[in-house]
Amino acid sequence: MAAMQAVGYHQLPPHARVRETDTQYLVELDVADFTQAELSVEALGPALTIRGDQTEVPGDDGKPFRIHERLEESFRLPDDADLDGIHVFYKHGVLEIRVLRIPLTPHRLRIERRRSGLINPDAEAV
Repeated sequence: MAAMQAVGYHQLPPHARVRETDTQYLVELDVADFTQAELSVEALGPALTIRGDQTEVPGDDGKPFRIHERLEESFRLPDDADLDGIHVFYKHGVLEIRVLRIPLTPHRLRIERRRSGLINPDAEAV
């Protein structure tokens, strides 16, 4: 998917799937090793970060070996992503993130004439 990409990867990690429609982006992550309480999702600017950190289970004390899973995945949101329109769902070990899209329109900017510029402030205007 060219519009949304995983940060630090040339391709998406194997446990992630990204789809795009005219109205939204959909990110699905296989997070079966984590409960809903062990997951967090954060959007900061164009970055969407998903973190998972397993908590200790009662009864694990004293066991000689325990696997502790951690997860951190980041995706760069496209320019047309609506940061106020992000919805996150968790069901049956799958984290689903829906990001609404907003239409982008170009804004023509006016070019003003200046007497002097930053390059040579003593130069006379032409």
